[in-house]
Amino acid sequence: MDQAVETLVVGAGISGLAYAYARGTDADVLVLEASERPGGLVHTIDVDARPGLRYERGPEALSGSARAVRTMADELGVAMHDADKHASKRYVIKRGLPVEVPLSPPKLVTTRLLSPLAKLRLATEPFRNSTKSLEGSIAEFARHRLGREALETLVDPMVSGIHAGDPAELSLRACFPQLVAMIQQHGSIFNALRAQQRATKSAPTPGLWKPAGGMQLLTTALADKLGSRLKTGVKVRSIESAGRGFKIRTDLGRVDAQNIVLAVPLRAATTLLNSTLPEAADELRTMRCESLVGIFHAYTREQIEHPLDGFGYLVPRAENLQHLGTLFSSTIEPACVPEGNVLLRTLAGGARYPDLVEKGDAELARIASQEVGTILSTFGEPVWKRIVRYPEALPRLDLKHPERLERLRQLLPRNLCVLGNFTRGVGLSSLVDQALELASAHQAEESVLAQGAGWTPCP
Repeated sequence: MDQAVETLVVGAGISGLAYAYARGTDADVLVLEASERPGGLVHTIDVDARPGLRYERGPEALSGSARAVRTMADELGVAMHDADKHASKRYVIKRGLPVEVPLSPPKLVTTRLLSPLAKLRLATEPFRNSTKSLEGSIAEFARHRLGREALETLVDPMVSGIHAGDPAELSLRACFPQLVAMIQQHGSIFNALRAQQRATKSAPTPGLWKPAGGMQLLTTALADKLGSRLKTGVKVRSIESAGRGFKIRTDLGRVDAQNIVLAVPLRAATTLLNSTLPEAADELRTMRCESLVGIFHAYTREQIEHPLDGFGYLVPRAENLQHLGTLFSSTIEPACVPEGNVLLRTLAGGARYPDLVEKGDAELARIASQEVGTILSTFGEPVWKRIVRYPEALPRLDLKHPERLERLRQLLPRNLCVLGNFTRGVGLSSLVDQALELASAHQAEESVLAQGAGWTPCP
């Protein structure tokens, strides 16, 4: 497979695929993927043993704010499923029962999730110091702006649901840079939300959506668009500097590239950087990751008393349960199950329970059966279940992460960039936004690249 290209992309997850697609059909780009299937964690699986049942191994759906992904899907001709408006409803467990999260001021006044004192504390949020706690942890920020009870009841489960982490250990700026920008621009969360509501009155933000038939249809369409510029089943063994470019060894031969985009998971990126840029690899090596377990379980509709009228629920640490939350997959997309059935996806592990990933399937299924069964009032055993482990799936964006990213930018040469959930965000929308931003910067500098002057550093 010996060949030379202008740009080599290592990894065909959503980041690598979106970057290569956005570079355009005329770009001299080659994408190499070690596995036989492109898409990475974006993986929709049909269950052969139960025709009509499918589940998402990776992201479940996308929010209406994921505009760049939606635009890309429209360009690719991927048909969309817009979830029912009830799927946007969220629950949090309070004393063992699911309680709806207040997403509007009237519901905030009447919610049973917070005490009268906590609601009063929330009402004073616009008067808090707008410059305090922006550089610290999520917990510090929430305690300052919202109060201790709101931190424990609302923020803690939200953070575990997104990052599987401890809000006391995670950097606010690294995990929620948009929130920092909102405070800096508007002075408070409430003021920012009011401004957002005014801006969206003329153009309302749509609710949840996903490709009709599963999330994998998006990455499959991207892969099809790349055609022969994507090669699967090719593992990159090493990267060496060679003049102004790089010499890449794969298990099928050598590739010479002027520029490289590493779009692989954290540990793989660390290994590939180790020989050619050891200091950059050392920065990545300081990061810890959270491991997760997904427990997928299907029931007949009659087996569950709860109406399942929402996206799912999250569990605060104070509830002392062993799972982090449960998604109502068949509410998000009813077509993922045969008629008369429902599908749940329970997540466990993370920073709160790191040892659960080592437990056996029977123990994990027992946790789901007992804890989720009590919350949702289920009857009998599920008609189908499956356990999926995600070792080191979510990098911990800790308090040192902003400085770590800056050092990484300084250590990486201008013609080697990294994309992934260990940089600026863990969600699929964040990954695509970052990939498109980088591709746009590189595309704008193609004339400069042709002169061998190098790229703008990773955004």
